[in-house]
Amino acid sequence: MLNEQKANQILGTAFGPLTIKDIHWRSQDSDKSSILFYKIAEDEKSRSLFTERIAEANFGCLVVNVEIDSLPKNAVVIPEAKWPEVQKQILDELYPLPAIKLIAITGTNGKTTTTDLILQLAGILGLPGLSIGTLGVRDTKQTILDFGLTSPSLIDLRKFLNIYGADKMFCVMEASSHALAQHRFYGLEFDCAGWLSFSQDHLDYHQTMEAYFEVKTSIFKQLKKNAKLFVPEEQKELKEKLTSVSDKTHSAHPISGKLPLFFHTRFNRNNLEVAVAILQDVFKVKAPTNLDAIKPTDGRFYIRPFKTNYIVVDFAHTPDALENICRGIHDAFPNHKLKVLFGCGGDRDRSKRPKMAAVVENWADKIYVTSDNPRSEEPMAIIKDIIQGIKKKTYEIIVERPMAVKLALSELTEHEVLLLAGKGHEDYILIKGVKYPYSDAKEVEQFLSRMNS
Repeated sequence: MLNEQKANQILGTAFGPLTIKDIHWRSQDSDKSSILFYKIAEDEKSRSLFTERIAEANFGCLVVNVEIDSLPKNAVVIPEAKWPEVQKQILDELYPLPAIKLIAITGTNGKTTTTDLILQLAGILGLPGLSIGTLGVRDTKQTILDFGLTSPSLIDLRKFLNIYGADKMFCVMEASSHALAQHRFYGLEFDCAGWLSFSQDHLDYHQTMEAYFEVKTSIFKQLKKNAKLFVPEEQKELKEKLTSVSDKTHSAHPISGKLPLFFHTRFNRNNLEVAVAILQDVFKVKAPTNLDAIKPTDGRFYIRPFKTNYIVVDFAHTPDALENICRGIHDAFPNHKLKVLFGCGGDRDRSKRPKMAAVVENWADKIYVTSDNPRSEEPMAIIKDIIQGIKKKTYEIIVERPMAVKLALSELTEHEVLLLAGKGHEDYILIKGVKYPYSDAKEVEQFLSRMNS
């Protein structure tokens, strides 16, 4: 509990009586013993929504970022730039950090797989750990909580670490560029970090590649004094670029020996290199020799054989990710033709759509263009942007993704690899604010069940 004197000291107020037992950023979760942080946007619609939600909410103290008419008496205005520090001070009282090692994984692609690999490898070595990222809050045995984001808010992250990390030796977390830009790791010091790749993504948010890169390099500021950041050995250009920013940059060493099918692609070997390097650096241990126990990360190079064919489900949704997985499939299955089914998400960087198509055209023998998560956009408008990048090869447009996947599966013949790209672990399609249940992986399993029955 946060006593009245301490709460008023942190907030710079003189409220009383004031009993604070929790902190929230969602109005629906708050109660009369909570501090509620509510960011008010500048437009009238957001302000109207704020008034509506606050009228229905309960809180002991409300923190907002701008002064507006008719604020409740128990509200305080704190500039948004000061929120991370104020939140940290409150969280230090309510949800103190456990004494565990903290590891951050960043990169345009590879964050989820590498985070999962570190957790799995640690489990094999008997090191109890926690992961926080796209796949939720996990320990070495199960998914504890699915919060639906790559990186949670600072408030939720500190709660997760306090509640689920008390009996763990470490926590590895995905550090997205959005999370770094929004100070969601404020006050945390990392014992080690990994940076897997850097290529175009999120320009709808960051605007330029330079701004995107600068935001991601802020991870160096949160590394402990003697901590290292590992880059795949193959990523020489990235390492050179990062070395110019910080001498904490180091190359991970290549992994030798026989590897399971999951690691036959170059990018997954890179992910494994960094995962092993981090574990060795943080815990001074040798990597497990038996990697057959490693399970493919949900929705990341999920591969199933069918007759002389292979079906791959992967989350690849950037030009670089598609390039990596298409090249990886070509190298792993040189005697197979490649078919690719993909789309692009709505309300995101439009400039990458034709670039993704150009990558697919370069590698695929057959192209299916369909929907991903259209969000508020019209699916066909997104597809028109995509096909601008296909100059020579023919392609087939099937707007409805379930129909497209069914068709692509039914058209498999002999010695082909079908890549279903973009959805990965997701079990929904987001259209006009509604999540409709759907999973590429389940569609594949149902197809194989029918074929094998």
